Amino acid sequence: MSLNAQKTREFFPNVLRRIKLRTRLFVTFLIISLVPVITIGIFSYHAYTQSMNEKVKQAALQSIELLNNNMSTQLGIYSDYIGSISVSDTVQNGVASVNNGHPLTSDIVSGIGKMIVTIPFQSTHLKNIRVVSNDRTVIYDLGYDDITPQRFNELLDNIEAASPQDSLQYIHTYRANDKIVIGRKIYDMHHTSTPLGYIMLYIDESQLSRYIFTDVSFGEGSNFLLIDAVGNVVSSQNAELLGEDLADDPIFQQITAHRQAGENNFLCELNGVDTLTIFKYNTTYNVYLAATIPQAYITNGTKTINMMLIALAAVLVVVSLFLTLLVYRSVMHPIDNMVAACNAKSDEKIGLKINDTSPDELGFLARTIDNMVNEIGLLAQRWSDDQRKMRELELQTLQYQINPHFLFNTLNTLKWIATLNHVTPVSHGIDALSSLLQSTLIKKDELIPFDDELRNLKNYCDIQQLRYAGRFEMEYQIEDAAGYWTVPRFILQPLVENSILHGTADEDDFVTITVRATVSENLLSIHISDTGCGFDPSAIKEKNSERFSGIGLSNVDERMRLHYGNEYGLTIESAPGIGTQCILRIPNEAIR
Repeated sequence: MSLNAQKTREFFPNVLRRIKLRTRLFVTFLIISLVPVITIGIFSYHAYTQSMNEKVKQAALQSIELLNNNMSTQLGIYSDYIGSISVSDTVQNGVASVNNGHPLTSDIVSGIGKMIVTIPFQSTHLKNIRVVSNDRTVIYDLGYDDITPQRFNELLDNIEAASPQDSLQYIHTYRANDKIVIGRKIYDMHHTSTPLGYIMLYIDESQLSRYIFTDVSFGEGSNFLLIDAVGNVVSSQNAELLGEDLADDPIFQQITAHRQAGENNFLCELNGVDTLTIFKYNTTYNVYLAATIPQAYITNGTKTINMMLIALAAVLVVVSLFLTLLVYRSVMHPIDNMVAACNAKSDEKIGLKINDTSPDELGFLARTIDNMVNEIGLLAQRWSDDQRKMRELELQTLQYQINPHFLFNTLNTLKWIATLNHVTPVSHGIDALSSLLQSTLIKKDELIPFDDELRNLKNYCDIQQLRYAGRFEMEYQIEDAAGYWTVPRFILQPLVENSILHGTADEDDFVTITVRATVSENLLSIHISDTGCGFDPSAIKEKNSERFSGIGLSNVDERMRLHYGNEYGLTIESAPGIGTQCILRIPNEAIR
């Protein structure tokens, strides 16, 4: 892994480590507990609201479709009635006669009136029937209520524009009646391309606004409108909008734009209220059937459930917070105890234990800290004891610095007395003992030159000659190169001592002890052999669990192994009646 990748991976953990564990745990618990609840609540709210909105929209579209079919059925009755009248011979002949310049006579009028009566049609909403010639002369008029000539001509213009389809228009009469006019252009039955005039039915507007739209509602503020192709309101649940010209109204413009785009609904703002507008275009009468539904009506259906979701989310948040605090407390309380134990400074508090017996990881860690405190207490006690012993050793060392001087002064005095009395062996032995003690007590180095070790051995042998006078002799076969090696202190004396003790066990025996040192490649080999009685090494090993029976031999063997490794220990070769040979091997790392 590259250095940059490692730094990137460790960046966020290092940033988090700058924040206290207490804060990290609390924030983590809050995120784990609250985020899922809030996320699920928001998702459920939006998903349910969207689903309800879609369902309400589909219901509104179905309602518009049903209302359009119902309206077409109701208006179709009037359209069929118009068709029956306009194709009758009486109307055809009467209108043609007027168009040909003949005067309008009472016979024509009465003839049309009788013909209309003979066609069965029962409706209380039919208020007037008008038959008009091409020059816009009213040939027949059933009712007594009327409109202005200007409005009358506008109706005929719209019928002309809608032909060959029927025209559906709104009028407000002199008597303040709201009516819907269904108009159609009359053509010659024998020459269908020849126009003869116009026929118009006046019906009560309430048939649509009261009897078709009344039973359908999408809440307060909703409205159903019937708008002609040029933007005039033909019928509406809201009577104030009847006859309004919406040609320049943004909503009507959006209706026409969405119809061209193949869409049938859109969201808009109506009187400052978000409104869903759904419409259906009626190709038979060239009109729009539109419904405006406040967005609040759609969302009101989801408010109750949304409030329940919010209440449930609030309960879950409270429960999550409670559980978060509970878990947070269960984690931080033992951690605080451990931190307090680790920060203890006074002697009284250092010895106090946490005593947490919980089986979790924090309990295990607390017990581990208690054990560490116990160990620290024991170590502190040991350190105190060691300090006391060290002071005692320092005092002893100071004492030992005095004792050797006194001893050497005494030995020098004895040597001087022996010399004065011409006791040469004693003087020589005292001199050797003094040199040996100086090497032992004064010099403390563990590794010394081989020449110094050999000198210590000679001093020791001079002293032993006083005790074993004439019973052993020493021979030395030392190569010059051996003097450049360093060896552990006192590794030769115990081996020679062993040869003297065992070689002179019988008072009549004389022993020759040979010390031979050779250098071969990178190894110094030391052989100490004697001509003593020898022994059986296997018999000694069976009797003793230690490697060697003598303390000195074991000490030499162990020191050699500690300095140079197990392969450089002491080797002893011996046989009864032949003698004993001790072999030491020292590697080249000991060269000075």
